[in-house]
Amino acid sequence: DDAAAFLGAGGAAEPAPPEQPAGSGTPAAGDDAGFLQGGAPPPPIEAPAEDPELALVEDPDEAYFLVGVRTHVLFVPNFLIEAFGLEHFETVIGWALGPEFTYRHNGLDIVASIWWGSYPVDSWTREDGDPETDTEIIRSTLGLVWFTAEFLSGYEFEPWVSLIYGGGFGIGITTGEVTRDEAYRDAGGGWVACDGPGQPAAQAMYCEVSGGHYGPIPEKADGIWPVYPMITGKIGARFKPLRNLVITPEFGVGLPELFTLGLRVNYMF
Repeated sequence: DDAAAFLGAGGAAEPAPPEQPAGSGTPAAGDDAGFLQGGAPPPPIEAPAEDPELALVEDPDEAYFLVGVRTHVLFVPNFLIEAFGLEHFETVIGWALGPEFTYRHNGLDIVASIWWGSYPVDSWTREDGDPETDTEIIRSTLGLVWFTAEFLSGYEFEPWVSLIYGGGFGIGITTGEVTRDEAYRDAGGGWVACDGPGQPAAQAMYCEVSGGHYGPIPEKADGIWPVYPMITGKIGARFKPLRNLVITPEFGVGLPELFTLGLRVNYMF
């Protein structure tokens, strides 16, 4: 029939192409081709690690400012005091505390500070060769308010540690007082301050009426001044564990504070 003739004349339709499975085929060129075809993504590119010490490096052409606090312990050995003609005197140990401000440029620190120093004393003493009846007790509540300036340089070993050295000067305003009293031996062999001239009566040979010393020493007498000058030299180490934190232990030699051991902690900006 007509349909058979049509089929026999080669009019049959071509078969459809087979369906491709998902994910098959040749991927396009490029690193992301596998990911676009359903494969694993390429590994991320990591940024190079930053050296932590680079954050501590200072620009020599840039100025820096620091604010912080300082403290130190001072000591004057007894043998140095006794070298001035005294038979006995206790070692003087005091301490100091105060704020400071620093201008830093190209490794040079200019430090301005206002701080208070305490110089307590409680010791019996007498001059070499004097009789025991001339013994006195010296007590001090002396303190000084200091205004100082220091100039410190150094040598940098690493960005976080340096050797520092330098010096400074200042003036101090006196507070407190020094008392000087005649003294006698108590039953235990120690020294006790007299109650006053001829008192107690049993110790009149020690607590002399004429020529004895009792009570506060007047200013400008026996080295007690209303204002003191200061000069000092220092050496220490500068530690910078963080970009904005500076810790400085130091040792000083000077006058009137003979030997000092100190610590300064500052915030740098």
